[in-house]
Amino acid sequence: MTTVTTTTPTMGITSPIARQQAIENALSLALWHIRQDVAPRHIHAATVKAVRAAAMLKHACAESSISGVTA
Repeated sequence: MTTVTTTTPTMGITSPIARQQAIENALSLALWHIRQDVAPRHIHAATVKAVRAAAMLKHACAESSISGVTA
C-alpha cells in the first residue's frame, strides 16, 4: 500500500500563489497516478491527491468568503 504524507489545509498556506501551486500540484499528481496504471495502489494514490486538492479548494473558498473577496 502507498503511504501518503500530507499536511492539512489549515496548516498555513497563506499566500494565494502558494495555495494555487499546491492545488495544481495535487491535481497533477492525481492525473499522473491515473495515467500509470489502473492498479489499486495508483487509484488510491490518485484519490488521495484529488481529495487533498478538493480540501484545499474548499479551504480557499471559505477563506475568501470570510475576508469578503469575491470572484
